[in-house]
Amino acid sequence: MTSVPTRSTASTSVSPPEPASRPLLDLVSRFQNRLEDGDRPGHKLISAGLAPQEHERAALEDRKRHLGASLAPATTDEDRAVLSRTVMALLGGFPTFGADRDDAKLTVSLIVRALDDVPVWAVQRAAGLFLKNLQKTRWNPERAPTAPQIRAEAKLVMLDVEVELHRLEQVLGAEIVDSETTEDERKAAVAHWNELKAQMGRSNVIVQRTDEEIARERAEQLRANELVERRDAEARERAGLPARNAFAPRSEAVE
Repeated sequence: MTSVPTRSTASTSVSPPEPASRPLLDLVSRFQNRLEDGDRPGHKLISAGLAPQEHERAALEDRKRHLGASLAPATTDEDRAVLSRTVMALLGGFPTFGADRDDAKLTVSLIVRALDDVPVWAVQRAAGLFLKNLQKTRWNPERAPTAPQIRAEAKLVMLDVEVELHRLEQVLGAEIVDSETTEDERKAAVAHWNELKAQMGRSNVIVQRTDEEIARERAEQLRANELVERRDAEARERAGLPARNAFAPRSEAVE
């Protein structure tokens, strides 16, 4: 059984991550839409019948590792040398950077130290944006950018990758709650996955879900909601609290 394509090359501090494929984006969105809020901020639930299957989880985990590797800062001498050359080239593009050789080396060294938690590729992109005056960070283009400005712009460059990584972590870290998934539903899910894989190989067209699939997902979500409500009711009973008013906001915390 093949998995969803997540990348074709390795990701490092110097090389940015490959853009996510359309099938992978669809896969993440599908599972995100199945998530339910848990009993605390950031706590997500997903019905067992709607959770990623083994091959889907493997694809999501692989993409997560790929993105994580791309966000790693420079750790080797070679990567740090690339970072130093990038900073030197950026500063050298401005007439205000007219220090002597020793002062220039010291300035570059200090800036590189300030960027020790940023991947090289993000600094390279940020440098290109400064040179073209397309940066989002506030800056006086008559002077070379400072270390905080370069770092701020590099962090903005990384934002899309961090957002995608957060979405993956939400899906992979969601608590799987019990559901009464039947064998027929399980077989139907596997058949649907096999159909999606075949279509992924032929085109990038987004596959529309059938009414039956939507109804099945809604049923699973209702089961998950009922389980959460049942757990909440049991917790309230153990704590000696009255049954929750269905129309009241969830403001009471139950240990």
